[in-house]
Amino acid sequence: MLNKFLQKTEEQLVKNCDLYFYEDSSVNKAARYSLLNAGKRVRAMLIYLTAQMCGKNWEKYADLACGVEMVHCYSLIHDDLPCMDNDDLRRGKPSCHKAFSEDTALLAGDALLGCGIETVANSQDFKPLDRLKAVQLMCAAMGPKGMIYGQELDLRFETEAANKEQLALIHRNKTGQLISLCGKLGCLGAELTESQKNAVDVFFANTGLVFQIVDDILDVESSEEELGKPIGSDAENGKSTFITLYGLEESKCKVKQLTREANELLYAEFGEQAENIIEYTSKLAQRRK
Repeated sequence: MLNKFLQKTEEQLVKNCDLYFYEDSSVNKAARYSLLNAGKRVRAMLIYLTAQMCGKNWEKYADLACGVEMVHCYSLIHDDLPCMDNDDLRRGKPSCHKAFSEDTALLAGDALLGCGIETVANSQDFKPLDRLKAVQLMCAAMGPKGMIYGQELDLRFETEAANKEQLALIHRNKTGQLISLCGKLGCLGAELTESQKNAVDVFFANTGLVFQIVDDILDVESSEEELGKPIGSDAENGKSTFITLYGLEESKCKVKQLTREANELLYAEFGEQAENIIEYTSKLAQRRK
């Protein structure tokens, strides 16, 4: 099933690029270079799996999934820029600003942000009010009280040490907001009880935090070849991470604790319908790249 999700997403992303970009544009080439660069499509998978759990036809959520993937790609392009994280590699290839130029990469990121919102707004598989709600949720998740705030905090704490509460705040926003958005979009159009909504919220909040903790673990234990991006840069820059604040073993225990808590709560509310998404996120927690 995951292969079907992946194939649908890749096909739809290409169609979106054909629709929203001029063919002879350098921004088009840069955006496609980063967007269609063999990503794991984690956020798209989460939307499809949530929709399935809610008893919905996952294929109708393709525009929502692609919109989030485009916004996520914008954030990666901008994160890699010299003024941000200054990373030269992404998914085993030169970062967008290295393959093209800084100004073109900046515009490609801007374009993907706009196209991501437009893709969701133009989805014909949802009623206008549902599309409006989806756009509102997306803008809130990536805005100045969401992902952007997390990025702001991340930059602030490059020059000063963060404590445990501050570190959690950074990543619940920078990484967690888009992942939590996937849960909300995957539930779009579904009639859920308040306890089910709460279970989804907790599940995705924990999943987002786990995703970042695992990233920090891999930055210590993995290799550049496995990850396809530089490793060890956080330590070199004196950056606060889950490893520096909790240690490697406690970080691994935290991954298990958060995953178990999320899985138990979701299963209690959705039963067997939640098995596929629980299996997927549990594998994410054990990933090596």
